[in-house]
Amino acid sequence: MTLDTLTEDQVTARSDAAAEPTWLRDRRLAAFKRFVDQPWPDSRADEFWRSTPFDRRFDVAREVVATADGVAAPAAIVDGLDAATAIVRIVDGEVVDATVPTALAEQGVVVTDLATAAAEHGDLVARYLGAQTTADEQGTGANEDRTIVLSDAAWTAGAFIHVPSEVTVAAPISVQVHVTRPGAHLPRVLAVIGPNAAASLYLEHSSEPGIDALVDEVVEVIALDGSHVAVATLQGWEDQIQHLSLQKTQVHRDATVRHLAITTGGATVRLRPEFDIIGPGAHVRPLGLYFADEGQWFDLQPYIRHFAPRSTSDVLYKGALQGRSRTVFRGNVFVHRDAVGTVTDENNRSLILTDGARADATPFLEIECSDIVAGHGSATGQIDARHLFYLQARGIPREEALRLIVVGFFREVLALMDLPGIGDRAVADLEAEIARADLERIAVNDAALREHEED
Repeated sequence: MTLDTLTEDQVTARSDAAAEPTWLRDRRLAAFKRFVDQPWPDSRADEFWRSTPFDRRFDVAREVVATADGVAAPAAIVDGLDAATAIVRIVDGEVVDATVPTALAEQGVVVTDLATAAAEHGDLVARYLGAQTTADEQGTGANEDRTIVLSDAAWTAGAFIHVPSEVTVAAPISVQVHVTRPGAHLPRVLAVIGPNAAASLYLEHSSEPGIDALVDEVVEVIALDGSHVAVATLQGWEDQIQHLSLQKTQVHRDATVRHLAITTGGATVRLRPEFDIIGPGAHVRPLGLYFADEGQWFDLQPYIRHFAPRSTSDVLYKGALQGRSRTVFRGNVFVHRDAVGTVTDENNRSLILTDGARADATPFLEIECSDIVAGHGSATGQIDARHLFYLQARGIPREEALRLIVVGFFREVLALMDLPGIGDRAVADLEAEIARADLERIAVNDAALREHEED
């Protein structure tokens, strides 16, 4: 079956073949009915698709991949840590590994494939799976477009994570999504972090060279009262991957959520880190780091919805571009009329390294309440010639000075998300991007330097 020829019989047959519980099959069929009633996104009619035309950037005439061919996933970040870690590896359309250290399992921590969880932990999965992709009576959740409803109806391989109340998981929990076959991939992730629990979740995305595929992914995180959750998502695809990803978090009373998106790979990546703050006193810190190279198109849309009073959010995304690449930052903050005492800010900064690159930034604020503090901003520019001059004046060669400036540009983001192994991996990815650059072509803004020399 392909994404654009999906039928009800195919959805039913896949559910029956997997021996899914009746409630899950009914959920899939309900989603399928919404799916057939919707068109694919239209950039002329849908404001949120205006910057990235769906019909030109994504190919839905692809066979859905639902099995694996035995190709192993590459080493994950957690594989190199000196700690016992839980991990789920999704290769193509199948979970090939789900491992939980004994010490965590004894505390009630669950890390397994989603199909198993639907049968063995049906109460939790039934309560939270899809809760954020369909609007409820309170207005939380959202009636999503066809790309997300497709996942509700036809997701293939998935991961389920549950950290019980009061449990702290010190080492990060890893979910790997690795693509080795062309076609359409529909991974799903559901993580439920209990009251006053704490956990870090790493989402790593990778693919084999030369594979042309579409990955339509939905990640749902539930951060219950007083929990502390950190999510790091790394888009490290090869150059032929089209990636659609909704990564949505429901944030309850006094919960703290940090989210770091590192995007360096893929042909087209449309990443939506979204946060519904439904409990008072909650705090959300979305961070982003991206580096676009020749031919890449990154559409990054962090969205925070404040429904509860006295909550805070602070968005910071920083990116660099070279070659004929395009990035879109569309940050959106919504403050409900009942969310008094909200404090929110969002910022995006982009560094244009060479001619031909284009960075668009549109930070939005939608505010229904006057008793708040809110701000937003964006800046796009080139390397400051004064910085380059000062480094070279101290004997640092130009190429090395440029590397130091670009990596230093991102240090602010990495310092705010100090997670084991993430900083080293991010710097390695950035240095690999810089190594591919023609440093002689990197443009600098020398107006300030000329002004300094004249003074």
